[in-house]
Amino acid sequence: MSATIPLCSDGLYQKINFKANPVKLTINNHQRDGSTGSDRWIRTEIRGHLEGNLGRKRDLQSMTKKLTVTFTFSLFLLSSAYAQTEAFEFKRNGIFETYQANSQAGTLDVKVGGTSKRFDNLLGSDGGIYRGLVRFNGGPALFYETTASSTSFTVYYTLKIKGQVPVIDCLYGDIRNAQNGVSIRKSVCNLDAPLKADYQDLVYRYSDVWIRETNPVSFEPIMAEPSQPVDVLVGNLNDVQVALRYSSMDDLMSAAPSTWLTQAEHSHDLGKGSVYFVYDADGKTPLGLDVETDPIRHLLKRLDATAISALVADK
Repeated sequence: MSATIPLCSDGLYQKINFKANPVKLTINNHQRDGSTGSDRWIRTEIRGHLEGNLGRKRDLQSMTKKLTVTFTFSLFLLSSAYAQTEAFEFKRNGIFETYQANSQAGTLDVKVGGTSKRFDNLLGSDGGIYRGLVRFNGGPALFYETTASSTSFTVYYTLKIKGQVPVIDCLYGDIRNAQNGVSIRKSVCNLDAPLKADYQDLVYRYSDVWIRETNPVSFEPIMAEPSQPVDVLVGNLNDVQVALRYSSMDDLMSAAPSTWLTQAEHSHDLGKGSVYFVYDADGKTPLGLDVETDPIRHLLKRLDATAISALVADK
């Protein structure tokens, strides 16, 4: 597969050339494009077969699908000249912040007001893992993607300034369960985690539980005749249930379920865009939903429990 992965939403790309053996994954789902915009293309070879006995009642007894994905990455800088570094500038709370990324050296230089600090071993690519600096929801974020395991991870770690030093505020994970293909889009905020070389491991404190919760999901109903939608519970915000609805195999293969809100007899469809269920730092206390309003710039709109209840009741 050939892919271009932007380092920011302005059309600027960091050039990184590297060689890696093709990664071959056999999983129960379709690989979703988790890049930072519409500039990434994925070419896959899908070999699927169904084994079962439909019988007179045409019940599907078993399903086996194979997905083989071969990855070869090449990242381009689309500016007038190739560069080793890229700089982003933001102004928050009246203070200028400058972030200078060097993916070849793996360093991130951050200047806040008159204070500068360098962080080593934060960026670059190695062994099916890519880490970069991007713009996310109007601010800086570290981007982490791995294809080194059957479960795919695309994670954004948003940065904020605390005591003149950048820390990780939230993580936004877009994960595919390798067992059944369920999409897991969840966020954890108020982390205040320091920037360290292994920052990407933060997501694993929470993702193991998320994956286990979705392991029992079966998609046999949407393959039966007649087909029936499959709802996957994401969580509850007060008395509102949040679920992903897969209405067809296309929804599963393209990782594009709809997000449904249900409260008693009322329901509301948020559509097929990315919706993150947000927890506090404990990974248990729900804070609301972050609905992506612009998939290119990754702009989010926070809906708390009150706003969600009003949205459902309005229907």
